[in-house]
Amino acid sequence: MCLLKPNKDHILRQGILAAFLLIPFLGFGQVDPYLHGRASMSMERYDSAVIYLKQALQQSPGETEFLYFLGISYFHTHEFPAARDAFYEVEKRRTGMGSFYLAKTEVKLNHPEQALKYLRIHLSSRYREPESAILLDEDLSRLEGSSAWQQLWNEKNWYSSGDKQFQEALFLRAQGNHLEAINLLNDLEKQGYNRSEVQAEKASIYMQLGNEKAAGSELGSAVKSDIRNLDAAQRLAQILVDEGNPDEARAELDRVIRQDPARFDAYLQRAEARSLAGDLPGALQDMKLYLTYFPEDDEAIYRKGKIQFENGRYLDAIQSFNRALDLDRSKADYFFARGMTYAATGTTRYADKDLSMALDLDPLNGEVWYEKAILMEKLGDRAGACQCYSKAFQYGVFKAGEFLDNFCK
Repeated sequence: MCLLKPNKDHILRQGILAAFLLIPFLGFGQVDPYLHGRASMSMERYDSAVIYLKQALQQSPGETEFLYFLGISYFHTHEFPAARDAFYEVEKRRTGMGSFYLAKTEVKLNHPEQALKYLRIHLSSRYREPESAILLDEDLSRLEGSSAWQQLWNEKNWYSSGDKQFQEALFLRAQGNHLEAINLLNDLEKQGYNRSEVQAEKASIYMQLGNEKAAGSELGSAVKSDIRNLDAAQRLAQILVDEGNPDEARAELDRVIRQDPARFDAYLQRAEARSLAGDLPGALQDMKLYLTYFPEDDEAIYRKGKIQFENGRYLDAIQSFNRALDLDRSKADYFFARGMTYAATGTTRYADKDLSMALDLDPLNGEVWYEKAILMEKLGDRAGACQCYSKAFQYGVFKAGEFLDNFCK
């Protein structure tokens, strides 16, 4: 199931989690300015993010993380002096944390010497970006022609052999050379190099190979190796849900949300886990919080409808599917879901219309053809049902073959 993507900025992976434990949770459905700011960032609405993050800082003055994300928002609104001031304050509190964006901001302000100063700090810090991220950055690339840039990279090997081997493994995976990538990662794991990241990367390869069990094992190890690896925890939670272990999945997601309340996709995952565990109120509570910050996310509204449908709340589900379709009528899944809900309520004519719309948008979907065949039977249209069963079988729903043999002779 697709999740909302986190914003594409260079979000910190380490060192910024402790302060999140101090963020007071407001009641579900109420607006927390920090969360609203982060939500605005994820939608690239940086003007709004500046407003909300400034409000958050008024409530919690001096929070380093708030300043950091405010600086990113200023950067994207081209308010570079304000961005520099925010990152400078961040840097005073945690050396290295604001250095990457300070270097980029100083480039924007045409201060190459200052940019190189902060890049040097960044390369020496625990917040360091991968070498490729620095070399390919469009702002920092403006420094490449200078002798000072060459001098910086000639000072020493900023990246270890392990760093380079890990990047090579990522490249091999991207090229589809899974065996060599796994061999490199196994070697790195034996060396003790960034064990959690290495294990999570092995999990990605196993998932690509269709070995979900091995992927889950590696993700479990990655989480044990570093409880701050929230990406691994979320991926593990999804596998646990897929395996039918919602309670374990929820425990993982509870921890993720405690450490970083702005991981909005984790609320969607937890809603799914809660629903699977029979906790409909909890699932709807998570959906309500998410939709407080993303009220026009049609995919999330559709997922809410699916949860309501699976728990027998058919009228509520229809309202959710109606809203999702108001926002986007190009999704066959939305019409299919609403059609199945109408069918569950006995409103067969509406159901037939929605399944037909789903097939107009996705005519090769065997499952929709199969459900339409069942509906045709209920409507007394034997010939139409047989035609639909034939289509379902043609498009991979092989159980439809039994009906073709026994019902459509």
